[in-house]
Amino acid sequence: MKTTLEKLWNEYLLNECAYIDTDEEGNLAKRAVELHEKANTLLNKDQRDAVKKYVEILYDIEALFVKKAFFKGCEFSVSFLFEARNLEK
Repeated sequence: MKTTLEKLWNEYLLNECAYIDTDEEGNLAKRAVELHEKANTLLNKDQRDAVKKYVEILYDIEALFVKKAFFKGCEFSVSFLFEARNLEK
């Protein structure tokens, strides 16, 4: 099952979920760009490099949590459906 979920995540959902398609997402992305530009003007090169590495690690952690939540949600859905089906009997 993990192989199927990995394939679904890597080949479809990862790309589909990365689209900015709501006003809220667009506004957050715009704010992030603005804050990034402001930080670049306030920080020296070493500070910018440190912040960049920090943000990259946060992105990596977030990506792992999102993938984990997707897998857990799929597993829960299947378990729920089987349990619900058994309650009807």
